[in-house]
Amino acid sequence: MLRSSARRGVLRRFLQRGLSSSTTPAASQSVHLALEGFISRRESSRALAAFDKLQPAQQSDPDLRQRLALLVAKSGQPHEAPRAAQMLSGLLALPDFAADDATQLAVIYTLDACLQQQRLEDAQLLFAAARERDVVVDLPTVEALLRDLVAARHMDEAVAIVKSFTAQDDVRPTEQTLKPVLMAGMEQQRFEDVEAMLLHCRTIGVDISPEMAMTIVMVEFEDSPEQDHVGLLKIMYYLEDKLIEDMATRGKPDLS
Repeated sequence: MLRSSARRGVLRRFLQRGLSSSTTPAASQSVHLALEGFISRRESSRALAAFDKLQPAQQSDPDLRQRLALLVAKSGQPHEAPRAAQMLSGLLALPDFAADDATQLAVIYTLDACLQQQRLEDAQLLFAAARERDVVVDLPTVEALLRDLVAARHMDEAVAIVKSFTAQDDVRPTEQTLKPVLMAGMEQQRFEDVEAMLLHCRTIGVDISPEMAMTIVMVEFEDSPEQDHVGLLKIMYYLEDKLIEDMATRGKPDLS
């Protein structure tokens, strides 16, 4: 995964890339050169306008699309964030495209921009495309996406992301990553989902602390005739066993 301390250097080199190796048709050479100038000066709106005038073959240039998407995500107008997401999603869908550090950087900044502008659907589509191509998204961005999904009551999507985490992921979630989804699941009486997420946490090595277990147990929700009492009891038994297990572990004498 790209470290945050390295992002600025990658960004600077990435935006400064030229087209020394490309061969553009003479008829659109001036548009292409103008676009490169807009990118170098970080004029996102004019760069997008120039990009739209390029021939389809030129628009499919992966390097150009990544640099433009990154520029729009970092310096563009709020309404331009979806364009960056669409460009990257389309790029990631190409079977022969090889993602690299520059792709990761563009994806992270674009996801952040979409979430800041409350373009949740665009963020979801880009995140799914990135996961499909094993592009690593940093933990703060994943956590922001989960929080926004929960706030929008898109619980199915949030639960699916939690269940997609694996023990082999470069970015490993913590209990704080999962807390908003677990709490919302309890509040909305989605006990089967909560149980499945808790079991998945154990499978991938995410430890649920006693404090988190107590927080989940204490969640208040409205009682209803349709309430899944069996599902609730399963969660309570699981968390009770977890608390007992943790207490037993802490109570062992230190023999070192």
